[in-house]
Amino acid sequence: MSEYIIYVGQIEEYQMLNDRQALDAIFRKAQSAVVGGEVVALVRQNSNGQSYRFEEISTLEDLKEYKKNVYKNVKEE
Repeated sequence: MSEYIIYVGQIEEYQMLNDRQALDAIFRKAQSAVVGGEVVALVRQNSNGQSYRFEEISTLEDLKEYKKNVYKNVKEE
């Protein structure tokens, strides 16, 4: 099964920078993936470079909930 990977460290960086455009682009791709039947994998990288998957999103409802949680930490412009 095909998947779209979201690196959570990158999401956290964009949150700190309040980079809505970058976050919007990630979530547009993730939404397209879910609509197309793919799974969205949330992946975190350790300081030693190892990656581990800690969650999979396969429905638009779950993706919207994750997106809502991400954007609550981003300031309005």
